[in-house]
Amino acid sequence: MHETPFSFSHLETPAPGAALPPGPHLLRGWVWPKPGGHFTNVRARVAGRVFTGIHGRPRADLAAHFKTGRPYALAEFSLAVDLPPGAIEVTLEVLEIEGRWTPFQTVTYRVADRTAPAAEPPPPRPLRWHDFGRGLDFLLRARCTRPDAPWVKLAAELAADLPVGQDQLYPPDPFIGHADEPALVNRSRFGLLPVVGYIFHKTEPIKRLWGTADLQALQPLTLGRATANIVPHFPQYPAAATAGYEGHIDVPPQLPNPVTLRLYAEMPDGSLHLVQVRTTRRHDAEEEKYPYPPLAADDFTAALTAWQSALRVRGFGVTQDAQLKIEIERLRSVATRPMAAPRTPPPALVPARAVQPLQRVILASHNLNLEGAPLFLLDLARHHAASGAALTVVSAADGPLRERFAACGAKIVIIDATPVFGANSAVGAEAAIAALGQTFDFATADLVITNTFTAFWAVQAAKAAGQRVLSYVHESTSPSAFYGGSVHPAVVALADEALALADAVSFTSDATRRYHAGPGRPVRTAVLTPGWVDVAAIDAWRSAHPREALRTAFGIKVGELLVTNVGTVCDRKAQVSFARSVDLFNRRHPELAARTKFILLGGRTAPFDDFLRDILANLALPNLVVHPETPDFLGYYVAADVSACSSYEESSPRVVFEAMACGTPLLASDIPGISETARAGTEAMLVPPGHTTAWADALAKLLNDPATGRELATRARARIESHFAATIVLPRHTARARAVAAGQPASALEN
Repeated sequence: MHETPFSFSHLETPAPGAALPPGPHLLRGWVWPKPGGHFTNVRARVAGRVFTGIHGRPRADLAAHFKTGRPYALAEFSLAVDLPPGAIEVTLEVLEIEGRWTPFQTVTYRVADRTAPAAEPPPPRPLRWHDFGRGLDFLLRARCTRPDAPWVKLAAELAADLPVGQDQLYPPDPFIGHADEPALVNRSRFGLLPVVGYIFHKTEPIKRLWGTADLQALQPLTLGRATANIVPHFPQYPAAATAGYEGHIDVPPQLPNPVTLRLYAEMPDGSLHLVQVRTTRRHDAEEEKYPYPPLAADDFTAALTAWQSALRVRGFGVTQDAQLKIEIERLRSVATRPMAAPRTPPPALVPARAVQPLQRVILASHNLNLEGAPLFLLDLARHHAASGAALTVVSAADGPLRERFAACGAKIVIIDATPVFGANSAVGAEAAIAALGQTFDFATADLVITNTFTAFWAVQAAKAAGQRVLSYVHESTSPSAFYGGSVHPAVVALADEALALADAVSFTSDATRRYHAGPGRPVRTAVLTPGWVDVAAIDAWRSAHPREALRTAFGIKVGELLVTNVGTVCDRKAQVSFARSVDLFNRRHPELAARTKFILLGGRTAPFDDFLRDILANLALPNLVVHPETPDFLGYYVAADVSACSSYEESSPRVVFEAMACGTPLLASDIPGISETARAGTEAMLVPPGHTTAWADALAKLLNDPATGRELATRARARIESHFAATIVLPRHTARARAVAAGQPASALEN
């Protein structure tokens, strides 16, 4: 066994120092980290060349030897290398979870002279139309953030990231399968990569199918989708009829490209088999939030030529077929198409007038759930009601906030917007919106206020009725990126158009405004009105609920620490990566972890909750639990030693406002929607979203240094009082609404 300060390893075959013929060889062995470390991949360096390997085959003997407490250690590797003649040194490197490659063992072989010319390595598999198109699409969008970079440079950088051998392991006999996703180029949305394909065992059922990119936690995939299309190819195997799988795998952003995804089949006897290994070049969905830059036909041709040339330099061919031509022309059309001007709505029913208090207000929401945007609208409703306005709330879905809106005196109307989102053409979507306008009269108010761009149907219907509209947008993303192909492009176009039709679009953070307003963006009249928090109400609640009593209720003993993460369990809130950060925290700081408890608040009955539950079961964290969502959430801030907000994407999250108002030290994602409110090192500790090792280290730092946490919390509370208290901010929102209802010109509304 070979040992370094951070690893144990053993190269099993061929034995180090062996005499070997020149040419291809398969190195087999294993590597395991010392406590606190974690390895995600293995590669070899030989005579200036890098050879990627297959890492993560299960080993029961190593699990027992290292006392992992698990049936298997995902520790075995194999490396296909080419050895030239001479005394050849092979350096084995491991990819640590931090994202760095580190040598862990060097061996030497005596390689004989060649008796025949060396065989040329096979060329990479040609790109199909979808891979070529995804790469070109990414290249076009990259120009938005790097406008001065030449197409040739952008294309060369992208091509350099592509894996030469995408499929490193095909399903071994007796498994049969194929992966459709991830493709060669893939978008990672909130850290999750799509996984789609089929797999089956010739004679036995597969009990569970798991996937992982970093070998830290096996993540569940859904297996059993009908696959009638492959039955003619495998008529002798009944399992081929329901062999489809799909799902997502969480990939920490610190791992370099290309990333490696592995699939494991768990069989009825409990055995675990590595059945597929595929690599992909992934980019963050953030890149796809931007529209294409303004492109002339010559610009598109230059980008296309640069991409084709960069692929040739890397040795990639491209399959020339009709689908490729269709994809290129599709991208040419959308990238060079000028933005369509929004339709001119009917004139307003009420002429412009002097600003005056609102008498009747319609509030439109996508739902009435315990979520940030509906809670924002509830606060707004209370303020308008207190100012004397009669309220009607129209929502596309009912929810637990219905009673609270009713308590404001609001009339509640639930409408069915399903036909809008299910439309498969512009004509169908417009007809569905017109039907909503017949069901609900948007003209019976001084103003319609919509909440999130997912309520675009209300903007469209209200403008068709000649009503003035103030639209709030909380999404730090575009409609096309938000819907991600789940609705017809014509529906997305109506959502974009609604941003231009609204008399004013109000953003609670400048980060969100930048996504939607500016050259090439749909919003014409953008205003910035910050979010808020009711400091007086929180202080009253805290006075009535002593902190020690709350900690006792949570089971926190003297000397123990509590970290809470409040937010609806969903992909955007990144509870999966947070839990995996807790796992690393536990491994690296066992004494601190033994007295630290973690609570995720926001559980529901939804598919993502099931996904999280399976991952937590695989991680087997003794100090982390999930609590269901509740309207009584303030205690989770007040009782905590640290409040965490792990989101990938936010505008001005309530959880950040509430934690700051409660005086709780805040650890949050370093994203624009948060850093505008809680500044790094001043009011909060901020770390990159999804970066599991950075989060683990930050948790330890903040928990080990309560004095720093108290200083951050004190400054955070002061910032809330001076900039975001409801008594300061809500009157600004009311004034804005009155100005929009009065038909004030855009110049009077803009900041």
